[in-house]
Amino acid sequence: MKKIAVTGGTGSWDRGVGPVVIAALQAKGYKVTNLDRAVPGGIEKSGFIRTDLTDYGQTFAALHGHDAVIQLAANGEPDWDHLSGAARFHVNSLIAYNVFQAACFLGMKKVVWASSETVLGFPFDKVPPKVLPTSDDDPPIPTSSYGISKANTEDLARHMNRRYGVPFVGLRFSNIFYDTPGHTTSYEKIPGFWADPASRRFNLWGYVDSRDTADACVQALESDISGAEVMTIAASDTIMRQPNSELLAAFPACTLRPGTGNHETLISIARARQLIGYDPQWTWRRVLGVTA
Repeated sequence: MKKIAVTGGTGSWDRGVGPVVIAALQAKGYKVTNLDRAVPGGIEKSGFIRTDLTDYGQTFAALHGHDAVIQLAANGEPDWDHLSGAARFHVNSLIAYNVFQAACFLGMKKVVWASSETVLGFPFDKVPPKVLPTSDDDPPIPTSSYGISKANTEDLARHMNRRYGVPFVGLRFSNIFYDTPGHTTSYEKIPGFWADPASRRFNLWGYVDSRDTADACVQALESDISGAEVMTIAASDTIMRQPNSELLAAFPACTLRPGTGNHETLISIARARQLIGYDPQWTWRRVLGVTA
C-alpha cells in the first residue's frame, strides 16, 4: 500500500485528529490525500480533494486510485436535542456507508475507521458499569445518536467484510488530548480534574494522546487483520492521580477485574495490543513532567 486517503483529514481547532494522522502516515513514507469539505488553511493544495462525503459519486471519485482509506469524517457533537441527534445519526451513517461501499468496489486493501468509546456505554455515569476495566467483548450499549451511529457502523463493517472480503479495522478512540496550549483538550487542563474525580467518571477517567491515536491508525493499516475487528484505543493509564481503588468509589456497585494495576486504564486496550501491536507511548505524566 502506497497511496492512502484520509477522510475528514482537515480537522478543526478544537476537534479532529486528521492532521496528526496525515503527518504520521507521511513520516512512514505514504502518499496521502485528504478528503474533506473543509480546506486546510483556506488554500487548496496538492494532496487535498474537496469532497462532500455524503454524496456517493463524489466519494467514489475522490477515493479512486487509492490503496486504502482511513475514515475519520463524522459529526462528533453532543446531542443538543432530538432533531440534531437525528441529523447527526443520518450524516455519520451515510458518510460511513459511502466510504465503505466505495472502498469495497474499488478493491481497497484495508479500511481503517474511527469508532468510539461511546459504543461501550458513554457517558458511563448514566448506566454505571458492573466491572472494570471494560472489555471489547462487551456488547455495545450506546446512549447517544453519535454512539448509536458508531455501533451501527461497526455492524456495517462486518457486513461489508463478509460480502466483499475487504478488511476493516474500527478504532474505538477515547477522549483525544493534544500537547497544544489552549486547546479544548490540552494537557494543561488535567491537574484541574484531580480534586474532583467524579467530574471525569463519565468516560471512566480515560484519554488518549493524539500521537498515539495516529500511530494506532498506522498500525491498523499495516496489520495482518483480514476480517472486521474493533478495538479500544486509549492511554495505558487513567487521567487521574488517584489509584483505581479510590476512583471506583464513584461506582459503588462496580468491581475491579483481578490483576488491574493501580493506575491502569479502565477502558481496556488489550485487544488493540494483541491485534495491531498498539503500545501507547504518551501519558499525561510524560507530557506534564510528573513522576509520581
